[in-house]
Amino acid sequence: MSTPGRSPAHTSAIAAALASVVLGLVVVAATFMQWVDLASVGLAPLNPNGFGVHDGRYAETLGTQLTLGWFTVTLGLLIIVGGLAALYGLVRRVGAAHSGFATVAGAGVGVVVMAGAVPVRPLGLTLPLGEIGATSAAADVGEPTAGLFLMLAAALTSVVLGLLGVSLTGRGAERQPARRLLAIAIVVGAVVGVVAVALVWWWLGRDAATSIHGLGPVTLGFGSGTRGQVA
Repeated sequence: MSTPGRSPAHTSAIAAALASVVLGLVVVAATFMQWVDLASVGLAPLNPNGFGVHDGRYAETLGTQLTLGWFTVTLGLLIIVGGLAALYGLVRRVGAAHSGFATVAGAGVGVVVMAGAVPVRPLGLTLPLGEIGATSAAADVGEPTAGLFLMLAAALTSVVLGLLGVSLTGRGAERQPARRLLAIAIVVGAVVGVVAVALVWWWLGRDAATSIHGLGPVTLGFGSGTRGQVA
C-alpha cells in the first residue's frame, strides 16, 4: 500500500529517485573496475580501468592521462545529484522534481555514449598508444570486461529512470516545460559523451605511430625492454 497522502505515482517517483542515486554510485564505482582485458595479446599487466592502467607500477610510469574515467565519474556524480534533487523535491514538495530526473537522464546518456564507445576501440580509448609502443591501427585490440558492461547497464537504467521520473512528475502545467528540459538534457548529455570520446581518442593516440598494419611486436616502454605482441 502507498503511504497515506501520497499517490502511487508519487511513491513510484520517490523510488525512481532513490534508485538513481544508487545507479550513480555504481557508475562511479565501475569506473575503477577493469574495463578491458588485454591478456589475449600478451599485455595483461596493462589491463586498464577508466583511468588507464590499474596496476600502480605501470600507472606511475604512464603518468596522469586524459581518460574517459574523469568524465564518467563526473557524470556519475551528476546522476547522484540529480537523484537527490528529485528526491528532495518529492519529499519536501518544493521545487520541480522533474528537473532532477532530467539531469539523471542527460548524465546517463553521456555515460552510455562513452561506455558504448570503448568496445569499439578498447585499447585506443583506455591507454596512451604511443607510450606503450602501439600504433594507431592497434586501437581496436582488447576485450571489454564485466566492469564496463556494469557501467553501461547502470547508465542505461538511469536514463530509463530519468524518463520515468519526468513522466511521473512533469504533469499538468509543468508537462511541456518538463519535456523540453528533458530533451535539452538528453541532447547535452549526448554531445558531452561524443566530445569526451573524441577528445580522449585524440589525447591517447596523439603520440602513436600511424601504420596500416599497426600490429606486431611493440616495446611496452617501461624501461625493461619487455616486448609484447599487440595482435
